[in-house]
Amino acid sequence: MPQRGAGGARLRHAGGGHAGGEHPRADRFPRGGPGGGADRGGPRRRARPGPGARLGPRPGARPRGGPHLGGGGARGGRGAESGGRRHPSARDGGAGPGGHAVRILYHHRTRAADAQGIHIAEIQRAFRLRGHEVREVALVEAGAEARADAEGGEARGLAGLASRAAARMPAAAKEGLELAYNAVAYRRLSKAIRDFRPDFVYERYAANTFAGLAAARRHGVPFVLEVNSPLAQEKAEHGGLVFRGVTRRIERRLCAGADVTLAVTRVLAGILEEQGVPPGKIVVMPNGVRREFGTGGDGAAFRRKLGIPPDAVVAGFVGWFRAWHGLERLLEVAGSSEWREAGIHLVLAGDGPAMPALREMRAASPDLERRVALCGPVPRGEIESALAAFDVAVQPAVTPYACPMKILEYMAAGRAIVAPGSANVRELLDSGETALLCPGGANPEAGDLGAAVLTLARDGELRARLGEAARASLLQRGYLWEENARRVEELVVAARRPAAVAIRNEEATPC
Repeated sequence: MPQRGAGGARLRHAGGGHAGGEHPRADRFPRGGPGGGADRGGPRRRARPGPGARLGPRPGARPRGGPHLGGGGARGGRGAESGGRRHPSARDGGAGPGGHAVRILYHHRTRAADAQGIHIAEIQRAFRLRGHEVREVALVEAGAEARADAEGGEARGLAGLASRAAARMPAAAKEGLELAYNAVAYRRLSKAIRDFRPDFVYERYAANTFAGLAAARRHGVPFVLEVNSPLAQEKAEHGGLVFRGVTRRIERRLCAGADVTLAVTRVLAGILEEQGVPPGKIVVMPNGVRREFGTGGDGAAFRRKLGIPPDAVVAGFVGWFRAWHGLERLLEVAGSSEWREAGIHLVLAGDGPAMPALREMRAASPDLERRVALCGPVPRGEIESALAAFDVAVQPAVTPYACPMKILEYMAAGRAIVAPGSANVRELLDSGETALLCPGGANPEAGDLGAAVLTLARDGELRARLGEAARASLLQRGYLWEENARRVEELVVAARRPAAVAIRNEEATPC
């Protein structure tokens, strides 16, 4: 049966042989041809490339050093416009389709904090590993997302200051600032396009931000939009949206107007189509991890640091602590007689707004103080050790349309997983095969979470089987950042060659 989005429309899936879907074949990113690439001249308007446009420099453009589209570091760029050098481990000759390197202009308007920063850093790293040049245009200072990734905290700089100021502003003023950002971003993006000559612009969607699409259209450059949540709906539901009609129209036109629109789950794609994005426009591409992630780490040392016995069963969570993550439910069940008798220790590795409430719950019980560890921020380099210390990795709750990166990391680490049984999680995990999924949709009851953890605590063979199957599934389905980078390359080529756009299997296949 064809898989459909929430609105009934057929969805495309970016997964290749690894993810069960088929995607357009691209022999390479062509170097020449009419209409490809950015406007290499001055500010005078050029016609947008026609249906037969190909990527690459315009005829007569200055050679870029050798047979590839890119070579060496990006020219110019200061502050948040970070030049992209080829990664030292990139293969000679680039790794794009046909072995040709391309130039990618990456734009985002985020704080580059928590999972956002990891995502931004990892997809850029994946493009560079494939031999491409990446330049970033962003509100945060250059490299802030990489520091957030390495240090396990929030990025510093202008974005942090702006975020703290915005938190005290009325919603209308905050949305006004978001809209005003487009004037600044458009100028910076246009300059970067003229200087850097990218083969496409890649943008992480942010509410009320349309400068990326406008600049790409102005200069005739393909535009890729990555959507991680339906922000117009999300903000409206949480009472934080004043100019609802404006935000919704911008979101709908961005998703419809991009050359390639990516959504991280089929659930999200269905929501966007229900809101007016043309059916079949959206390509589903889940988040990823590094291929080598989960193969290292010293779990025994991590346990010793926390004073946990080596033979104890450990249930754990790694991530940013927010109220909607449901971590208080884990402390609630950790205090049960069943968990106490089974000797289960709970480790919550991370920090965030929910930490004060968790500390208060822990301090109220001497037993919880003995068996519950609140680790605080964990540097990115120690995440694998934290996961290796877990026997059971728990995701207590999820946003119902998101693609939780923590679940992918749990899979990569080969942990036995307990998670909600919501539709978006079932795109990644199969209950009883790669995880134990709880009833109750995106927010299971504490009792169901506790019972699932208890089942795994009592059955070491089941833990091992689920963990091995989870990692094997992740690799087989291609939930890897470098695979995502490769898929984006092929989708951009296909979008510029309409004859090749029709994906042979346009129904989304199971992730």
